[in-house]
Amino acid sequence: MENKNKKNGEEECSIDGDILASILSNLPLLDLDSACHVSKSWNRAVFFSLHRLKPTPWLLLYKQRKNPPYTTAATAMAYDPKSDNWIEIKTASPVEHVSDARSSHSTLLYALSTRRLSFSVDAFHLEWRHVASPKICRIDPIVAVVGRSLIVAGGVWDFEDDRLAVEMLDVGSGEEEAWERCESMPEYLSGSESSTWLSLAVCAGKMYVTEKRSGVACSFDPKTRSWTKLVDFSPSECGLLHSRVVGSDGNRLLVAGITGDDTDNPTGIELWEVVSTESSPMDSKFEWIGSMPKECFEKLRGIGYGWPLTAIAFNAVGDMVYVHNAAEIGEVVAAEMEGGKLCRWRTLRNEEARGDAGERLIVACSNVSFSDLKRAFRDDLSFSVLV
Repeated sequence: MENKNKKNGEEECSIDGDILASILSNLPLLDLDSACHVSKSWNRAVFFSLHRLKPTPWLLLYKQRKNPPYTTAATAMAYDPKSDNWIEIKTASPVEHVSDARSSHSTLLYALSTRRLSFSVDAFHLEWRHVASPKICRIDPIVAVVGRSLIVAGGVWDFEDDRLAVEMLDVGSGEEEAWERCESMPEYLSGSESSTWLSLAVCAGKMYVTEKRSGVACSFDPKTRSWTKLVDFSPSECGLLHSRVVGSDGNRLLVAGITGDDTDNPTGIELWEVVSTESSPMDSKFEWIGSMPKECFEKLRGIGYGWPLTAIAFNAVGDMVYVHNAAEIGEVVAAEMEGGKLCRWRTLRNEEARGDAGERLIVACSNVSFSDLKRAFRDDLSFSVLV
């Protein structure tokens, strides 16, 4: 009788399943994993809470050796906006590349050599695909993955005939050498047809490209294998833009630009959403979504530099955007999207994320789900929250 009463007492003190699931849906992913092991009822509650849980947009920082072998460090850093914590990630099997690894349109990492092109798009970049290098020799192209299409454009060697050449590979076909020539990049991009001068984003099944300095923009549709000219990404209401970059949260195309009347004295960074690009690309409008606060801009710019913001890098995924200075990765500025506008701006500093003289830093951004986290555990990744 005593055991029965004790059991009933425990049931009376337990939290209702729906309430518990609702509470757990507000926990960071790492805490959610711990909650799975409390009891069977908590494990069930975690399972039901996943229906309420959106993937979390983590910022990821990887270190790589600057010289051969181009090995990524066994330790990476991640920022989880839900917990507002930096997390150290350790792996038992660092990846060795044949060349520098680069980041493209937030979620893609790739490494290109004359022998092969390696790329990864999963949340923690645990899986790398290796395909034959494009038929045209390239040194600084733009690279994107749109659906099943791997697209490489521009950045060709001087001895090639077409500096604007575009090649595409269907990565789902299983034919790793079946690169297909597509319509070349528009002539108005001639002279800036490389990742140094271009910014790209993948949005709604297309690749969007803009010249950082001029704002000249176009889109590439992998279905038609052709280009469409867009309105210049230079919103008239912002005044003079010295540099702009594009990003996408998946379904919306975003633009960030450095403002100011004098290139030696920029005043800030403004952000817009590009609307109506699908129905009438030349009539696209710009809807302002936020201004970077002055204190965040000054930290991003740094102290004691005349003009360090030669380029800004823009990572966007889910309801988060991250901005940093591509020339010198120090402070990273983050903001959340709410009601179509950016809010809750913050700067993220992590001294442990900085590389030494022999390392370079690669910045990526990925939506991380609970299944991504469980897969990472199966692949022997360990996570430690930094306090």
